[in-house]
Amino acid sequence: MTPSDTWGIPGPVFLRWYLLLAVVVVVGAIVHRRRMLEGTPVAVHGGLGPQQVAFLNGGDQLAVWAALGGLRHAGVVGVRPDRRLTTGGPLPAGATPVDQAVHHAASRGLHTRELAADEWVRRAVDELRDDLVRRGLALDQERRRTLRRGALLVGFLLAIGIVRTVTGLFNDRPTGWLLLSLFPLGLAFVLLNRVPWRTRAATAALNDMRRRHAWLRPDAGPAYATYGPTEVALGVALFGTATLWTMDPGFAEQAEIQRQALGHTGGASTGTSCGGGPTAGGASSCGGSSCGGGGGCGGGCGG
Repeated sequence: MTPSDTWGIPGPVFLRWYLLLAVVVVVGAIVHRRRMLEGTPVAVHGGLGPQQVAFLNGGDQLAVWAALGGLRHAGVVGVRPDRRLTTGGPLPAGATPVDQAVHHAASRGLHTRELAADEWVRRAVDELRDDLVRRGLALDQERRRTLRRGALLVGFLLAIGIVRTVTGLFNDRPTGWLLLSLFPLGLAFVLLNRVPWRTRAATAALNDMRRRHAWLRPDAGPAYATYGPTEVALGVALFGTATLWTMDPGFAEQAEIQRQALGHTGGASTGTSCGGGPTAGGASSCGGSSCGGGGGCGGGCGG
């Protein structure tokens, strides 16, 4: 140790222990994340309904739109010239709690943009989410907070590295290798901090359903007139509000579906990209280092 060593710790010694701790924390966070996101295969608890698929694919709003699409196809929901919803008949047989809540909201003349915040709709969607959590397909807030703890540990290490680097620079000590190690650690922090609302089992189920129901894609020219409300709702759940536009463009325009969809873009894609990407990315970009413990690091490694 020399008097000019930052924090009284020689650079090579600090870097070796810093990198070792970083690898342990990142790998541990990835392993914990994979276990937490594994989930339960859909086949264990039976199939998924359209609104369950919609929630897993795009969250609360898409579940509401899936219900709205099925009700519109059944002819029990319409829209007035002032763009408020209205009802055109009783609920069809087999209506779900979300269907019932959306139909009740339409009977009170709500705008479509007000549906997700309606008390009845909110309660029905919460019940839908709770059921998916129990089935091991969705994550509740507590599990999502638990997943973020790994990112917090990585962030703490990252902060220590940044402070050490800045301090070393002010002390006129070499910090090149330490600075380089902060980039993969920062990438790991960003990826691990992205927490999805569904498990990998749910993602696998969604991918399988998209393959099996490719004929519902709007660009495949579905014959909606020959389908039932369930198939239409499933089309919305799997392929978004484009299904509503293809099925009934007049209703979609009058109900301002496109404007609201633009305000909610990114919900489904975030869930999809967060389902497994960060795990793989974290493992590949954060597991190693260009200064992996050899003596060639020299005094310029750790500030």
